[in-house]
Amino acid sequence: MLGTVLGGLLGALAGPALGGLPWLFVPAMGAMGGVAVYRALASEFSYAWVLGGATALMVIFEAHTLHTFAATASFATLRVAEVVVGTLACVVVSGVFHAGERQYRRYRPLGAVEALAAAGAPPSPESIRAARKLLAWQGAASIAILAALIYILKLPGFAQAMVTAMAVLILPAASLAGHTRRPVAERMVQRFAGCLLAGLIGVALLPLLGNHAWLSMIALSAGVWFGCHVQTGKEGASYVGRQFTIAFIMVFVQDHRWSADPLPALMRLSGILTGIVVLTAVILAMSRLPLARESSDAL
Repeated sequence: MLGTVLGGLLGALAGPALGGLPWLFVPAMGAMGGVAVYRALASEFSYAWVLGGATALMVIFEAHTLHTFAATASFATLRVAEVVVGTLACVVVSGVFHAGERQYRRYRPLGAVEALAAAGAPPSPESIRAARKLLAWQGAASIAILAALIYILKLPGFAQAMVTAMAVLILPAASLAGHTRRPVAERMVQRFAGCLLAGLIGVALLPLLGNHAWLSMIALSAGVWFGCHVQTGKEGASYVGRQFTIAFIMVFVQDHRWSADPLPALMRLSGILTGIVVLTAVILAMSRLPLARESSDAL
């Protein structure tokens, strides 16, 4: 929650000043995304940096259409309130199930062999630093390009594109010890697969459910359960399940009310695809730069 609050505050303060100035808006968005990626890859508060960066990007993105501080602050407040309510709900549910989980772990503790297998050799500081720099520059360039396209195409789904460009670059520490292009590519494919599957199922269900809130809530609960169930599987399937859950929520939970209109969901999903395409192009373009060679030489 702290990352979201600080990101919302930064977006509310900076958004109105940057929104009407594309020559400031574009580099500022890229810089914020790059810093968030760089810090999230090594900080103990990685999740706070990710949520803070994503929130700041989304608020400043909205500020370029809202124009005024009051409207931007209202949007940021709603965003923070949504995260607070969702987090508190998770805490309550986790507390309810905590006793059962503790009993389960008492009878099925993690074996010594499994514990040793789960622990890997830590990567060298040089390789981590080089990989962080490369991924941060890739994120900054991708977000700056997407921010520039916002002024040209004026598509609302591009907020999700910028979040995508940042989210798929957040890799586990073990992945930073080797070439980062493959794990990033795997995450892009997995994110696309999970979001595409959720989009197809969700958009197909919307006309059948109509504007009935109770039917939508049942379908949403079933989709979230399925995504979380897949998330508990192997590493690749886990990320697909996580992205399926996020996209399924995005399809059903729209801005103001339950609706059978698939257009907002399709716009958000198109933003995710756009973010993947732009990030892929940036990674390929930067693969020949000295920064990429420096990252390879540090291995």
